[in-house]
Amino acid sequence: MRVPLAFGTSALYNPMQTNLQHRNRRMRQVLSIQSSVAHGHVGNSAAVFALERLGCAVVRVDTVRFSNHPAHGGFSGGAAPAGEIDALVNGVAERGFLSDCQAVLSGYLGTVENGLAVARAVETVRKTAPAALFACDPVMGDDPKGLFVSGDIPLVMRDTLVPMADIVTPNRFELETLTGLPCDTREAVLNAAKAILNWGPSLVVVTGLRFARGQVETLAVTADAVLSVRHPLIDALAHGAGDTFAAIFLGRYLETPSPARALSLAAASVAEILAKTDRDLALVEAQHAIVAPQNGEPAKALE
Repeated sequence: MRVPLAFGTSALYNPMQTNLQHRNRRMRQVLSIQSSVAHGHVGNSAAVFALERLGCAVVRVDTVRFSNHPAHGGFSGGAAPAGEIDALVNGVAERGFLSDCQAVLSGYLGTVENGLAVARAVETVRKTAPAALFACDPVMGDDPKGLFVSGDIPLVMRDTLVPMADIVTPNRFELETLTGLPCDTREAVLNAAKAILNWGPSLVVVTGLRFARGQVETLAVTADAVLSVRHPLIDALAHGAGDTFAAIFLGRYLETPSPARALSLAAASVAEILAKTDRDLALVEAQHAIVAPQNGEPAKALE
């Protein structure tokens, strides 16, 4: 059984309401399987902090361990063996530590074998927590760089992980790569997102759209509705911004299963973090924006 999707009408952020939610329910738990860096904030090195600031307990498993984001002119480190991912997930599962898991979040894989290990982890979680969500961030590339993973990664995303997911959070390039459909207009993006809904997910959130001059748009698409939120385009290095968005969106959705609320809050949080970013994502400096963004706009229904 999967958690139903519902569009909420509550205020974007209410500290008293959030505190009551935290007191009256068990702590939300997320299994996060994605990359890590020793320096900076990408992959788990961003997502874990964001989820914990939102009150989630995180079981962290890294798919790769890099010294830093490769865009800094080189890096050291490499991918974790898929067997190690299996061992870590099975180890915490065997001791009952995943029995209350509410979601699995995946991101950068490093290898196809690690993608298959993520699929096994989702199956393991759902054996003891059948209602657990799977949020797949299909990290493969972006505009204008294009694909920055090996050519077989899109196949494991398309054929294995995305069909298993409840929530998928691609950027424009990744959506086009997954579906093979052009995504050069908003209408084309919506058509591609709806195609992914036919594969199994209930919610597709497309990030980083730049069809309006000077603005960046994020769309949330379900079988019944389309939501949009826009923010001014910020000229900043955004390494880790997508990972942070996916984590905050999931954390907010676990608070209240409302795509509208999660979309508005996650987009506002990332915009405020980027506004303070110079070189590496200003996640710690702007951490207040994770919990209480100041400039959130309600998502608008397009259909």
